[in-house]
Amino acid sequence: MKTHILRTLVLIFTLVLYAGAQEASLNNFYEKLNDAKAVTLTSAASPATIAVPAPAAAAEIKAPDEMAEWLVMVFINARNNLWPAGIMDINEMEMIGSTAKVAVTAELGILQDKGNSTRFFIQKDNGDSKMTSPGIEVKNSDMGSWKHFVDFAKWSIKRYPAKRYMVILWNHGSGRIDIGGADNSGAELGIAYDDLTRNFIRNSQIAKALKEISQYAGKKVDIYASDACLMQMLSVAYEIKDYAEYLVQSEEIIPGYGFPYDAILQRLNDSPSSSAASTASMLVDEYHNYYSSTEPYWYKKDRSPDYKQGTTISAISSRRLYTLNFFLNKWIREIVKVDRVAILKAIDKTFSLGYGNDGHDTSHNVRSKDLYDFAEQVNKIADKNSPLYAAGAALQKYMVNRLIVANKTTGPNTDYNRAKGLAVYFPKMIYDASYDEMLISRDSLWDDFIKWTLDRDSLWDDFINMLDED
Repeated sequence: MKTHILRTLVLIFTLVLYAGAQEASLNNFYEKLNDAKAVTLTSAASPATIAVPAPAAAAEIKAPDEMAEWLVMVFINARNNLWPAGIMDINEMEMIGSTAKVAVTAELGILQDKGNSTRFFIQKDNGDSKMTSPGIEVKNSDMGSWKHFVDFAKWSIKRYPAKRYMVILWNHGSGRIDIGGADNSGAELGIAYDDLTRNFIRNSQIAKALKEISQYAGKKVDIYASDACLMQMLSVAYEIKDYAEYLVQSEEIIPGYGFPYDAILQRLNDSPSSSAASTASMLVDEYHNYYSSTEPYWYKKDRSPDYKQGTTISAISSRRLYTLNFFLNKWIREIVKVDRVAILKAIDKTFSLGYGNDGHDTSHNVRSKDLYDFAEQVNKIADKNSPLYAAGAALQKYMVNRLIVANKTTGPNTDYNRAKGLAVYFPKMIYDASYDEMLISRDSLWDDFIKWTLDRDSLWDDFINMLDED
């Protein structure tokens, strides 16, 4: 869920689009957007002016003569309020473009494309505001379909095979927020929401997509990244662990500018032979550098002292999620032996994501907290010689020393230092039954623990006890 795209940008583009252009062809539509090239996003980082090209003929897209070290594939579903940012990010990629060592492809769908997205082989331009990479128009595309996402990846791999593959899904992400959908059963949780088709990619479908992509490539995807909010959750990571070596995502809301693609591609070209682990850490570094080196556009000096907007980004070694379950389950078995009131208080003190949101179980409310910090809060009330304390400390040690390859945060206060790279589901009152369908519920005790915290049989008594103690 990227946020905060400036309203002015959307307004100006909308006026350009609908000033007699509703019946125009896609090419004419792109030309009219090019007329608006003077429109920019106001930021200390001075992002590029935004404009869109007409798709080039397929013959113009040529593969490099030699196999590249990396192929970076970015699936940009901007068929929603994020479409100006999608255009901007393509233009950012063109600041570096594809090279002999790093090939870059992207598929861009925006609200105004009448259902016809464009696939690009990203090429370096001369730095002007126009996007000049050759592209192929894809008729009647569903940017909310995991199968269409797979088709884009196969198209990219077939034409630009590489030694290592990075796949990036770009759009709104919901983590465990129910934000609505149309044609998927169960809770409407996932990523890549297409406002034209009313479709989206569920969290479990990310795994299906990565499985097919890996099979087609003949190897695991080296890095999977979500340029989308709230996706670095245990339930999401565990779902897709078998089909990508490293997962780069955010526990928190991702600002509208998203990933700094120019900086990422430059660093990747500087060290194209770097391992997947080093490259995943580089993504974390560049994201952090971008949001910490300049005053973010959403941060205002006149905000109140308790203004909580910050950023998180982390890289996880997916193969180590299996062992995480061992430590997690051992810890949970000790937690449930403790007075539940004490645990509920620890939950309440745990760092909440969504800019500190700790709201009700309603639509659009974030229901996730940092796992490491929860262990920290529990250990504050545990006897240091107890099995509970030992199990919590062991879980924390495994997370920071083995599971989480890199983790960085920014924030207006030190609270964000408590976010260590992996969030977990924490509903307030209502357990989402779709969580039982997740692989993490099959292989861990986390779902059982959540149900224990929400046990209605003793909920009222615990509430009264908490009031008495306070």
